[in-house]
Amino acid sequence: MIRVIGIYRWAEGASFDHQYYQNTHMPLTRDLLMPLGLLRLEADRYLTANLAEPGAIIAASHAYFPSLEIAKAALTAVGAKLMADVANYTTLKPELSFAVVTSVD
Repeated sequence: MIRVIGIYRWAEGASFDHQYYQNTHMPLTRDLLMPLGLLRLEADRYLTANLAEPGAIIAASHAYFPSLEIAKAALTAVGAKLMADVANYTTLKPELSFAVVTSVD
């Protein structure tokens, strides 16, 4: 299984609307990626002090796919639509990374 991780790091003077991210962007992400192989989608709101330090992670998303090929194809197909929505909730640029998911029982 592959996890696509989207990370938002705080920057001085930035804005981030967690409500929009959770209630609008994440459902949009789910709806666009589900038909393309998305297995599960999660969002994290990091617990930080009142004002985050520059570089601190404030939010992240985790999208799970059965393979790297399916994940890359899905993001290629709808990535522009997802990126176009980013400006509706933040001035930060998301960082994407891919990971192989393993579990330890």
